[in-house]
Amino acid sequence: MATTPSTIKKTTSSSAAKTTTKATVKKPVAAKVAAPKKAVAAAPKKPAAPKKTAAPKKPAAKRATVGKSTITPEQRYRMVAEAAYYHAERHGFLGDQVQDWIAAEAQIAALLSKK
Repeated sequence: MATTPSTIKKTTSSSAAKTTTKATVKKPVAAKVAAPKKAVAAAPKKPAAPKKTAAPKKPAAKRATVGKSTITPEQRYRMVAEAAYYHAERHGFLGDQVQDWIAAEAQIAALLSKK
């Protein structure tokens, strides 16, 4: 049974002076009772299924491949823009922007023709 402390004031009187003392008294608290655990019935075990033999592997289906990968004009434009930026960066951003763009277009065209 659990208890909690509480305080009670006791006062004593004497002819010379009044003194106050505190005494601690523990009050009983309702004990918590754990619910009894239910026994779990063990499920009957089934016999293990026989292992199946591996079926012979089929050759992987071939993908339809296109000679060149399809790149949208927007993707190509972004690739050229990025290449032009790096080309200009190598020269300290000095020079003609159009020349950087033309060089980048040639570089990307060469890259894409390899694929």
